[in-house]
Amino acid sequence: MAGDPDKVYSTGLTFAEAEELHKHLIDGTRTFGFIAIIAHCLAFAFSPWLH
Repeated sequence: MAGDPDKVYSTGLTFAEAEELHKHLIDGTRTFGFIAIIAHCLAFAFSPWLH
């Protein structure tokens, strides 16, 4: 990305801060997705009407 690395954009974040926030957002989404997959597998395994 060309330009001033300390430029503050309309969001109030610099480019580096926006990238850091994006990294945390992606990590949180992956964690949530993993927990959701485990929860769905457990719900499927222990659902009495499916057996």
